[in-house]
Amino acid sequence: MDEDFYLEFGGVNYYVDFDALDSLLDIDKKNTKKNVIETETIISYDSENNVIGKTITKRENERNKEINLASYETLRLLMEVIFSYQNEDMDDTLGAQRALDSSTLPFKLSFNTLIKYGIIKECQ
Repeated sequence: MDEDFYLEFGGVNYYVDFDALDSLLDIDKKNTKKNVIETETIISYDSENNVIGKTITKRENERNKEINLASYETLRLLMEVIFSYQNEDMDDTLGAQRALDSSTLPFKLSFNTLIKYGIIKECQ
């Protein structure tokens, strides 16, 4: 992984795990069906409003990706806090825990939440 894509905090490099992000946002984890079947019924009438024909069409389409919008908006906000945080007084040489202790409450909450859910991971 190129060092230009790391998030450095407290002398430790972190990255965003897009697979974990995608998994967390997926609304339909339990549904293994990959396709959706749509049924369309067309009924034909004559001039006296009597049914003269009926056509049923079934289409099978690939299921679209569905995401949990509340989770998406929350994660977006948490990541925005992380990426916009600036603390000139932070001493990176003392480590991530010390740097976290001197950060703001929104940053602490965002950072710890994203770490807990595996969205931000420490580079090995």
